Amino acid sequence: MFLLNSLLACLIMAVIMPYLGQRVLQRRVVFVDLALAQIAATGYALGLATDSSGLLWAAIVTLIAIFLFAAIPHTSRLPKEAVMGAMYAVAAAAGMVILSHLPHAEGHMSDLMFGSLLGADRQDLLLLSGASAMAVALFRFARDDSYMRRILFYLALAVAVVPAIHIVGIVLVFGMLLLPALSIWQGNNNGSLWQAIALALIASVAGIFSAEYLDLPPSSSVVVALFFCGLPVFLYKNR
Repeated sequence: MFLLNSLLACLIMAVIMPYLGQRVLQRRVVFVDLALAQIAATGYALGLATDSSGLLWAAIVTLIAIFLFAAIPHTSRLPKEAVMGAMYAVAAAAGMVILSHLPHAEGHMSDLMFGSLLGADRQDLLLLSGASAMAVALFRFARDDSYMRRILFYLALAVAVVPAIHIVGIVLVFGMLLLPALSIWQGNNNGSLWQAIALALIASVAGIFSAEYLDLPPSSSVVVALFFCGLPVFLYKNR
């Protein structure tokens, strides 16, 4: 059952995350995924430190970040990647400071980075599915560069990312968002979405079964599988 739930969680992400990743690559805001994921993780840390809901704190902190990110137009000369990279560094440092004062700090830090994929249950799968569907729906209204549409763009990412990091961790969320989309990138454009999804599905199955039979950490195994499955495709398309 543990293996089945872990596999289903990865398959759900493999269907939705490449789509979100393509939208991110298209707008050249790659670090936004990592920044939002780490900011949400810092929110979880606040929840742990205050003995309250980590998910609620993650949502509040991430929502504040969304309004700040949306204030920067996509056409701005300000280096958006640098801003988001800086926010990631600050959020990561703040999360470590908060967790360092808690018992079993190393375990909490590991959970935020790599999640608890083996502990995924039916409720987690329903949450992941619902959040993914909502993210896709929000993206349909985030087409132009107005402030409200930029809020919807970042909100869609946050809706998908915040629940996912609790289940699978930051590393797998970031890997699933970008590696399949980057693998089928060709020239200056996104490639076929279906190819990216197929690649993510294959890598999810390969990674989970490798983790099971070789006694490896599942989230890390899936990310490594994403890389090795995607590398030949990327080299072929950009030869």
